[in-house]
Amino acid sequence: MASTGMFGRPVVEGLAKRGVPVRATGRSEKALATLDAPGAEFVRADMDDPLSLIELMKGVDKVLVNAPMDHLKEIRERNVIEAMISSGNGAQIVLLTGGVEHDDALGQAGLATEKAMRASGLPWTVIGPQTVMESNFKPFRELIQVENMLISCVGDAKVGFVALSDVIDSFITVLTSSVEAHVGREYLITGPKAVTFTEVAAAASEALDRSIVYQDMPRDEFRRLMLTEAGFTESNVDIEVMCHLDAFRAGQATRVTHDFVSLTGKKPTTLSQWWIQNASFFLET
Repeated sequence: MASTGMFGRPVVEGLAKRGVPVRATGRSEKALATLDAPGAEFVRADMDDPLSLIELMKGVDKVLVNAPMDHLKEIRERNVIEAMISSGNGAQIVLLTGGVEHDDALGQAGLATEKAMRASGLPWTVIGPQTVMESNFKPFRELIQVENMLISCVGDAKVGFVALSDVIDSFITVLTSSVEAHVGREYLITGPKAVTFTEVAAAASEALDRSIVYQDMPRDEFRRLMLTEAGFTESNVDIEVMCHLDAFRAGQATRVTHDFVSLTGKKPTTLSQWWIQNASFFLET
């Protein structure tokens, strides 16, 4: 729904560059103005303001529903779905949901949104990325540059990391297809193989041509580091960071599917390919 975040921005830009009519929205007009989306319509709206969403839905036939992963996620996504119902358009819900199995508040919020989606009477499709490489690896750019180190607190758990570009291709495929092609379908988008963080470090070492080591930390120590060094607060560190790592460590992100191949006809990006493609990000100072 928001068009300026990690998923919304590249989806909007990708659709616009393909000549697909697209309406982009967000709370910040300044952020909307930075979109590289020729021909797109920019409409300011706020998922916390249901009235602003009613006007937004006029004339649309598909809506990408995605709110930030925080304590308001369920409320915001329900506001969007209710606005879609109120508009009377019968538009398709294309829901971005987490591909990692969560036995926590985030998982409960996701289930509640899916329940509202199924009860809406609207056509729907679910796309759930397992967990994207960009959000797991790029935050450690400075640590990799200075210390040649990647850190986490998941032990030797395996994770089906997926490249963001593959997730975006999946959304664009659904959004540019007929409703009938994907109605009632749930796609879990993963990489081709579940890997450990030690294997991640090995792939980084090869791509960056330097020895990168993985340092596994005690959970409490890692959480404290997120608070003191990474800018998270007590109110957001658990739902934005720790709940995901807890799920990794519990083996709840190991699934690997062929949904990306069946959906797009393309092969998923491998871990090694991702590090080669993003090497300059980690090497440039």
